[in-house]
Amino acid sequence: MYLAYVVAWLFAVQSNQLVGIDDRFAQAMSQFGEFFAIVSPALWFFATLSLVRSPATRVVVLAIGLVVLFPFPMFFGVTVA
Repeated sequence: MYLAYVVAWLFAVQSNQLVGIDDRFAQAMSQFGEFFAIVSPALWFFATLSLVRSPATRVVVLAIGLVVLFPFPMFFGVTVA
């Protein structure tokens, strides 16, 4: 499931490009955010596996990650105001 989230975030970031950013700092921060949006499901998964010892707690933390990391832009899009 987390691998599907990584792929969904990858497609969401590619399909919802922000245009008109002239500032280099804003462009760098946008790319930084896009990178972490893509890798955050994998980071959550591996951090949970390595840090949480109790199997019951691990399942709860992984379920929380599925809710928190849901790729909303993939399904609802992003609009620029």
